[in-house]
Amino acid sequence: MERLQRLGGLVAVLIFGVVLISLYSAFQQLFVDGHWVAFGTAVLAAGGMVTIFLKLALVPDRRYTAWVRQKITSVNAKYLFGILLILWLAGMSYVGLQGGSMSFTQIGGLALIGLFAGVFIFMGFIWAVIGE
Repeated sequence: MERLQRLGGLVAVLIFGVVLISLYSAFQQLFVDGHWVAFGTAVLAAGGMVTIFLKLALVPDRRYTAWVRQKITSVNAKYLFGILLILWLAGMSYVGLQGGSMSFTQIGGLALIGLFAGVFIFMGFIWAVIGE
């Protein structure tokens, strides 16, 4: 098992290197055009979100509270998050079909809001289904 962990870490580093090398010209263009502040902000925001999600995912099982067991992991919560997931899919499909009638800025803003909402809906759905 220890060998598989080392192999997994090595594979992750190799994949990161391949992605970094393949995006080298795009990164170089960001710095040449002077968009390094936007790039740095995006990297920090993504890293912060990954850090928060990692900390939340590593909370041990014994730290559940009563409201979590009653509200989020109940059968009703599974249906609620399932319905929210279907509504989210319909909403994102609608946004995707609005290409001709809206500007790219409007579509991008709605898509970003939908992306963030989708992350929380999916996490809630997974927690409701697996958290029994």
